[in-house]
Amino acid sequence: MTSAKRHARQRKQALIPILMTCLGYACYNLNDAGVKTLLQKLHFSQTMLIANAIMIIMMAIYGWFSDGRKAFRTNKPGLMLVHALLAQAGSVCCVLALPHIQLTTFYTLVFTSPFCVALLSTYFLKDKLDKRCLAAILFGFCVVLYIFRPGGGMFSGWSLLILLNALLYSCRMILVRHIGAGESKAFMFMISSLVGVLVGVFFLGDHYVPLTWQDWCLFTGASLASAGGLLCIGYAFQAASSASVVAPYHYTQIIWGALLGYYLFGEVPDMRTMAGAALLIATGIYLIRHEMRKAALRPPEV
Repeated sequence: MTSAKRHARQRKQALIPILMTCLGYACYNLNDAGVKTLLQKLHFSQTMLIANAIMIIMMAIYGWFSDGRKAFRTNKPGLMLVHALLAQAGSVCCVLALPHIQLTTFYTLVFTSPFCVALLSTYFLKDKLDKRCLAAILFGFCVVLYIFRPGGGMFSGWSLLILLNALLYSCRMILVRHIGAGESKAFMFMISSLVGVLVGVFFLGDHYVPLTWQDWCLFTGASLASAGGLLCIGYAFQAASSASVVAPYHYTQIIWGALLGYYLFGEVPDMRTMAGAALLIATGIYLIRHEMRKAALRPPEV
């Protein structure tokens, strides 16, 4: 094979995971927009109950066809339960805050998660935090302060809930690394969704509202988008030559978030938010690349 053909093949192999990553995060955006729409009519408990029930069905079907009975077993039930509790605590933060915050602002705050992961990895996984990494983390949090100016109009309890969700998401990522790749992802999401159903039932009370067929279509569409996002992102990270190839494309969410926020909810982000989002994206990409370079230089384990 000539070098030109080999180069073209490598580009094609990299392009498919990148496209799947962008598609996966676009699916997540669609799910968030659908949930935000439903929350304008329904109590958060009913939204959690129905959305998670649909997700259980979807993940059970996927797990059966992908892994058979193995998809419904785990060797680490305790860690799976902790992962589910973290996931649903983050979901509660999101569904409470989403009706009160712009989608662009939501994703800007979510972009703090790489900085949280880097800090948590230092404590829980004993990863070394060098000066460049620490500087990137501190800069990222300064950007958040610049955007929201504690005491300013954009700073609110809803913003803090999204920041808490980013922290909980980061804890989940650390836990997933600890659980390892041998466990069934379908089972992991089913357990998480089951906890979501229980949370929904607990808080539902007399908040139940009869659903129209449009509501059911929106629930189904949002759940399909969420499941599609999970599968696309999972495939992309498995097929890519390294995580650093696809990880930066997480930030395409700000594009879809701005478009969906404008066309569906009439949201127009201000220049401070967009400038801050651009700075966070640049810093996050630098941090991802820096961590991957460190991993490449690390001597192999014997």
